[in-house]
Amino acid sequence: MNPFLEPLRSLEAQDRLRAVTALEGLPGKYVLREGRRCLNLSSNDYLGLSGHPKVRQAGADAALALGAGAGGSRLLGGGLALHRELESEVERIRPLGKALLFNTGFMANHGVIQALAPVLGPIFSDKLNHASVAEALRSVPGPFHRYRHRDLAHLESLLQSHLGTGGARSGNLPGLVCSETLFSMDGDFAPLKELLALQARYGFYLYLDEAHSTGCYPRFVADALSAGMGEGPAEGRILIMGTFGKAYGGFGAYVAGAPSLIDYLVNTARSFIFSTALPPAVLGSALQAIRTAEEEGWRREKLAAVAAFTRDLFRGRGFDIGASESHIVPVIAGSNRAAVRLSAAMYHAGYHVPPVRHPTVPEGTARLRINLTCEMETAEITALADELSSALDESANEAGDG
Repeated sequence: MNPFLEPLRSLEAQDRLRAVTALEGLPGKYVLREGRRCLNLSSNDYLGLSGHPKVRQAGADAALALGAGAGGSRLLGGGLALHRELESEVERIRPLGKALLFNTGFMANHGVIQALAPVLGPIFSDKLNHASVAEALRSVPGPFHRYRHRDLAHLESLLQSHLGTGGARSGNLPGLVCSETLFSMDGDFAPLKELLALQARYGFYLYLDEAHSTGCYPRFVADALSAGMGEGPAEGRILIMGTFGKAYGGFGAYVAGAPSLIDYLVNTARSFIFSTALPPAVLGSALQAIRTAEEEGWRREKLAAVAAFTRDLFRGRGFDIGASESHIVPVIAGSNRAAVRLSAAMYHAGYHVPPVRHPTVPEGTARLRINLTCEMETAEITALADELSSALDESANEAGDG
């Protein structure tokens, strides 16, 4: 008896069955999928740096000079000077004291939360945080609590219940609050200034996952931190996780925070300790990507302009894009089946945009997540809106109830 067939049949019946799609050639603004040329609306390469000549050359040069791999974990012979150079670059753009590289954002979130839970106590997590945070929470020995998405009144009620009015100042463990800065499925921003105001009252540690805002909105986080930090509870109690695998076009992740905190993670974060270190090509391309993003600021400006145009156009057409306020623009279809059909219709029209379904998003909010990049033009977005309108109308007619 094959134990896998029944679970697969169940997923298929729920329109949740996934399959790996092979794209041909270098992923970029356009991709070839089964021989069809499609505008790529699923890419995380928000600043178009993955194929940038300087970024590609820097990765190739590092591989030629230092080899294909690091040769081991950072603590057992795999640490290269290039690792520290990249960490120093992160410390420059996220000046919280010290930085540490991880192999992926998932591994960073998992390793950090597991390591901090025993010494910080209760964890409070936005309900729409990434699956890597949810997975880490399931494995921590202590209590955790989810607060309603961006609902700081709910968060404060949980803090009062589980930390006490004085928080860390009352002698309790300080607690850890986790939030994305830009939420990956809805495209909305966290209320950072309000979170920092809460931190000033309760003294918790704040862990910010800026995977989808890294490189795209540098002032959003920096301005909030500069306003909220200084002498007081926030000092030394903020950690930021960012990635090189999205706007910087490569691979890998980092965590930045106070020196003692990073030193603690070096000794306790198992996903760091027991993993082979990032290879030279990844390090070289990440270093160049950070510098290129700063040198070519037009990329961020163009991304913001295209995103604003898209949101206005889509809302004007009556599309349900939720609370999006960024370059991530969901088109909410409803059921899993509706999202699957809409994705298939868009593929036949020349667009690569896989469906995002429950349980990745709440039931009844399955969607096409439109990921915009700085390489897209407003004429292409207008054509996209036309195709979406036609596909949504056809889907409504098939459903028979609008």
